[in-house]
Amino acid sequence: MQPPMTFEMCRALTLLTRQLLEANEHEAQTHVLAKGQVYRVVVSLEPVPADQLQNVINRYQ
Repeated sequence: MQPPMTFEMCRALTLLTRQLLEANEHEAQTHVLAKGQVYRVVVSLEPVPADQLQNVINRYQ
């Protein structure tokens, strides 16, 4: 199990998601430099089907 993300990371991802959806995009790719290393970053938005929502909610309890 992965450790929970910080509030700041969740907020940043939420803002990115909103911006992508407003631009009618569902994926973003870029490269970033962090701590002296170049990283490839890929974000893909995938809607969660209604029948899986309870599983998602349970992950955060």
